Amino acid sequence: MSSTTSNPKSYFDIHTSGIGYIQRVREVPVKGGRKATPFLACTMAALVGPAHNPTRRYFDVRVSGAEAKQLVQPYIGIDDPQQRPLVRFRLGDLWIDPFRRPSGDPAASMKARLLKAELLDRNTLDEVEYHELLTRGIGYLNNPRMIPNGGDPFLSCSIAALAGPVDDPEYRYIETTVADDSAQHLVQRCIQAVEAKKKVLLAFTLNDMKSEAYVRSKGEHAGEVGGSLKSKLMRIGLIKVDGVQVYPPESEAPAHEDAPASDETVHAEDDNGGPQPTATTQAPVEEPARVASF
Repeated sequence: MSSTTSNPKSYFDIHTSGIGYIQRVREVPVKGGRKATPFLACTMAALVGPAHNPTRRYFDVRVSGAEAKQLVQPYIGIDDPQQRPLVRFRLGDLWIDPFRRPSGDPAASMKARLLKAELLDRNTLDEVEYHELLTRGIGYLNNPRMIPNGGDPFLSCSIAALAGPVDDPEYRYIETTVADDSAQHLVQRCIQAVEAKKKVLLAFTLNDMKSEAYVRSKGEHAGEVGGSLKSKLMRIGLIKVDGVQVYPPESEAPAHEDAPASDETVHAEDDNGGPQPTATTQAPVEEPARVASF
């Protein structure tokens, strides 16, 4: 019997990693008759901020990774706060689901796939000073602008993060506050290119992803609930303008030290047929002064 080998289909992905508690573990029924198999789901309560008083960001996730399923499965039906497992996790395919609560108030849920989870002892929390909820991916830079904030304006931008099959990607729009000096410098360097309608592609690292719901006030969807993702832009590892890498110089682009494991690597081609940066190939920001005007 002969066998054939085909190249695996490539995907863009958005990876979110951190530490949090698993809760509300359940099997979700699927419509489609007797052969439809329910899937395993849970809520990830991710910790972010100072260890002595962290904020929790909630993600409704479908458990996808084989090892993650083995870890999560035994907790079905167990939701005692003292028994919720503490894990180091990695999520993929982040998206937002706006809805209206029974009270009528707008709300928006963050959803994703649980790719990996590593069980942690709760004493691990004693060693943490500050919880980070990091999101990495690639996407196009949109609308960089200064936002008035009394006497202390700040730089903001939108990122259209790429997700899904390379040949038919979707966009996840994320509103960001540019929180790092190096990232601010790089975004400011890109403003002229964005205004000239050039495609500015970034490999990015964000911190503290959250959702925000609102009610649409204009257009055919007026009155409907909408939602947006918001985060802080912490690092830019790579920049391409119209398919040409402008930062960092290709000879100075080491692999990102926090890159996910190779089994989750995403490979793609950009619009011009050249190699595309991926969520797993970001380079740490070095000296922004090296970036030429573009």
